[in-house]
Amino acid sequence: MKTSPKDTIDCIPVINQPQSHWREITIRVVGITLISAVSVFLDFGYPQGNSGFLKVFLISFIRTALIWNGSMVIIQYALGRYPVFKETTKLIVFQVVSLSIFVMLVELGEIYAAEHFLKVSIPKSDKTALIIGSLLITFMISSIYASVAFFIQWKENLLRTQALEKASLEARYDTLRNQVNPHFLFNSLNTLLMLVNDNPVASKYVESISEIMRYMLQSRDKDAVLLRDELKIARDYVFIQQSRFGDKLQVVFDVPEMFYHYAIPPLALQMLLENALKHNVVSKEDPLYVKIYVHENSFVVVENTVKAKIDKDPSTGVGLDNIRNRYLHLTGKNIVVKLENDKFVVMLPLFEKSI
Repeated sequence: MKTSPKDTIDCIPVINQPQSHWREITIRVVGITLISAVSVFLDFGYPQGNSGFLKVFLISFIRTALIWNGSMVIIQYALGRYPVFKETTKLIVFQVVSLSIFVMLVELGEIYAAEHFLKVSIPKSDKTALIIGSLLITFMISSIYASVAFFIQWKENLLRTQALEKASLEARYDTLRNQVNPHFLFNSLNTLLMLVNDNPVASKYVESISEIMRYMLQSRDKDAVLLRDELKIARDYVFIQQSRFGDKLQVVFDVPEMFYHYAIPPLALQMLLENALKHNVVSKEDPLYVKIYVHENSFVVVENTVKAKIDKDPSTGVGLDNIRNRYLHLTGKNIVVKLENDKFVVMLPLFEKSI
């Protein structure tokens, strides 16, 4: 897309697209009215007898409206609960069972109303035909809705995959462009490490740079890495930045080891730390505070104080879009981004993946 993928692609209620909202309502009202009138004239279910057309039409209209709207609610709920591509069997079973029960209850209600309020005698065969006919019509309509939803999801997934491939190619190009010759750089860093071996801080600084570069090279072809490894590189990155900013940058890591086996897109934490440094003042008067922690056992959160730079470059949003696209591709889930209480918060869903 250069369109970024929508937050929830797995369930797309076809009837809720804003541009067709009023048209859909008009079609629904006209459709219900026509079907109700046809049901009366075709003697579908029970004869109108001496009850009067309006009374029979009213019962038919209520029946049709209940089935139409109720079926749409069930279909939308099913599409939201069971993604078409991931849980197709569950989706079909749930729709068939739920719609069957719902339609039979509505039809039994119609039969009851016809017999007790309209005083119409309905043969058993007509009752059966009424229920079966309504089930067939309902399943036909639900099949159309499911087919349209399937097509839209397929199109969205295709566009999302294309966008991810493009972002991946751009990221690989940037990596290749910036890495120069990795062997030369590593050899140079090792030489530098020997030269500063008697200075613990300088040695740690060089080791951190080397570890980050090695991690970038090792993870460039991976979709996900262990949170344990990502946290280690994030700490190395923080050490390098604190060597520059000192106490003006305060970072707290509060992630228990019990979460280390979860997965995360590579360099996601470093990218968020870079964004915090890029867009905020880091000074003695306004230190930058960052905290990385786990929320509700489901998210790893990067939270930083906000003190925007006056002369900062405008944000392109590329970093967050990159992370968001990768999460959608890997898990179908979206990241949570919010600004509250003068803090910028990004919540990354934790997921498990064989690595």
